[in-house]
Amino acid sequence: MEAAEPPVPPFVMDRPILNAFVRELVEHERLIAFAEALPTRARVSEPALPLLLAGLHERLQRQLVVVLPEDADARDAAEAAAWFLGDERVGLLPSRGVG
Repeated sequence: MEAAEPPVPPFVMDRPILNAFVRELVEHERLIAFAEALPTRARVSEPALPLLLAGLHERLQRQLVVVLPEDADARDAAEAAAWFLGDERVGLLPSRGVG
């Protein structure tokens, strides 16, 4: 028996709530200038990092690779970025013991 409509992934339902912050950030002149300067270095506070990553992802319309010093930092950033982008759009590649 087929469903009347295809199932809607959960992130589609959740995305608009936090994605409003991303939509605001994507049009900000400082983010635009930063995106145009990539690859470059930046200092970003830990709480702002997931929103910045989500904004860059949306602004650039491509994948990003972010290297963080510890697996726990990477897990936290990936999990929080997924709040803005959805789980299907965020991946985590742990170090597997590489120093």
